[in-house]
Amino acid sequence: MSDVSRMSGRTRWIVLVLLHLILVMVSFWASFAIRLDFDIDRIPSDIFWQSLPVLLAVRLASLAGFRLFRGMWRYVAIPDLVQILKATLVSSIAFVILQIWLFGLVGFPRSVFLIDFVGNIFLLSGIRLAVRILRERSMVSSYPDAGGGRLLIIGAGDAGASLCSQAFTTTNFQYEPVVFADDDRSKIGQTIIGVPVAGRISEIASLVSRYDVDIAVIAIPSASSSRKRAIVEICGEAGVECKILPATSDIVDGSVSISEIREVEILDLLGRPQANLNVDLIRDSIHDKKVMVTGAAGSVGSELVRQIAALEPSLLVLVDRAENQLVYFEVEIKPFILPGTKLTVRIVDVNDQPALLRLMKECYPDTVFHAAAHKHVNLMEDAPSQAIANNVGGTLSAARCAIDVGAENFLLISTDKAVNPTSVMGATKRFAELVIRELNSTSETRFTAVRFGNVLNSSASVVPIFRRQIANGGPVTVTDPDVERYFMSGSEAVGLILQAAAIGEGGEVFILEMGDPIKIVTLAETLITLSGLTLGDDIEIVYIGLKPGEKLSEELSFSGEDVTDTGLDKLWVLNDTQSELGMVAKAERLLADLPELDEIAARNRIEEVVSGYRPASASDLI
Repeated sequence: MSDVSRMSGRTRWIVLVLLHLILVMVSFWASFAIRLDFDIDRIPSDIFWQSLPVLLAVRLASLAGFRLFRGMWRYVAIPDLVQILKATLVSSIAFVILQIWLFGLVGFPRSVFLIDFVGNIFLLSGIRLAVRILRERSMVSSYPDAGGGRLLIIGAGDAGASLCSQAFTTTNFQYEPVVFADDDRSKIGQTIIGVPVAGRISEIASLVSRYDVDIAVIAIPSASSSRKRAIVEICGEAGVECKILPATSDIVDGSVSISEIREVEILDLLGRPQANLNVDLIRDSIHDKKVMVTGAAGSVGSELVRQIAALEPSLLVLVDRAENQLVYFEVEIKPFILPGTKLTVRIVDVNDQPALLRLMKECYPDTVFHAAAHKHVNLMEDAPSQAIANNVGGTLSAARCAIDVGAENFLLISTDKAVNPTSVMGATKRFAELVIRELNSTSETRFTAVRFGNVLNSSASVVPIFRRQIANGGPVTVTDPDVERYFMSGSEAVGLILQAAAIGEGGEVFILEMGDPIKIVTLAETLITLSGLTLGDDIEIVYIGLKPGEKLSEELSFSGEDVTDTGLDKLWVLNDTQSELGMVAKAERLLADLPELDEIAARNRIEEVVSGYRPASASDLI
């Protein structure tokens, strides 16, 4: 039967039809035999042969209608059996009606209808299950000679069982499931597809030794981040590589895909439940619109472009001044641009207002996402004039261009460092927030801002720096044992940004629910564990002290800001009671004076304009 799957489509279909014809005939004949206590001589052959063509016609028509000649039997599952039940029920009802109408029931045993109904289901389902069982057994018997590794599945629930089944039926999967670990005591001692549930998760070390395990996979989609972190640490202590089957909305009945198995990532261990996005709301705000993204080659900008491209805007304009990064990103994104979207990629500095305005007049964007900014705190402490020019001047330039071309929406990507800022970067981003709030009150373009914390794995951020230090043998440098930051994935942050853009009416500052802040030392320890190393024995953490402008912890809102629920998951809006007038004029004066100011004077001017900002002293910068 395994050879059927390798036949051509037409030949396979003919073979399957003939096989079903035989099974239907066997079921019908057996029904008479069972009804007459297997007294073959008593079977009314005239009635049997008279009714058989009608039964074959309705059975085959129903099986074809329910697409039962197309399934791959080696992957048969509950949905296939349900289809068999439906097809048999429909055809049995049709057969009863036609039998009564064409021939009547004189001499026809009524119970044959029911016996044939049950027999048909038994035979059609049984042959499919037999094919799958035989194939799985052949796969299991072939594993000792396949040279694959031995697999420990952590979690004996639906996801783990489905993973085990696929491991035995997927030819290119090189690992043989040999043992399960699960904390449910009722499952310990049981078997799943012949694989024992042999112990608790805390006993992984002994299971690895007893079953000669080569690799472990976490198959608990509902596990919390802290639980996953503990499991990874247990596997590390046991000396076994650990991978993960990530949580996904596609796992609705325990069905999983081996292709989803991947390396454990930092977000798996330190993240929190992902936001439930209103996809329809986001799509309606982007689809068939003209969208521009500044800072498009950056971490947040590039993720914005990826998600916007999937929503098929009529025009997607990528703007950045980083030539090399933009060239690489254009090559990356082009294959994902859908037929209804025109892509435009331009090297433009947002501080160059005439050049940016010329570009906007070529395309007249409906929405501008302004992600271009200088973001590194310690570098901006040394170059406040550059932070002012880019974060304030670039924002004002892009905003005015958007107004001039009649853009409907302008969204500023802000930061939690804008709240009670101690850094030049944070102060300039707060300045930018105040500028666009004022512009919103004087123009028809809707201006909004989104404020959030750090993006895990963003370019030149702490995670890639730690990874590089670990790869070099350490030490891993942390500023302070108590320093903590908010983190979220770039994909989730951008999804929430797009939601904010969709509902913004103008003037709002949105904040993203970041969960609990994470200590940077915990982040470092987790990355060391993921690297298969032991803190203290293999690599050290060294504390180097806070850098100028840095705080031990960040905030997402000022004390005077009232946080209101938007009704969308993990998205809040701030009712700012600290709005200030004249910020645009102050920005213009500062930008005009900037060429004549040294760095200390530039920093002092920000202090004069942005209330609450207290700059680092000059001695801290030496």
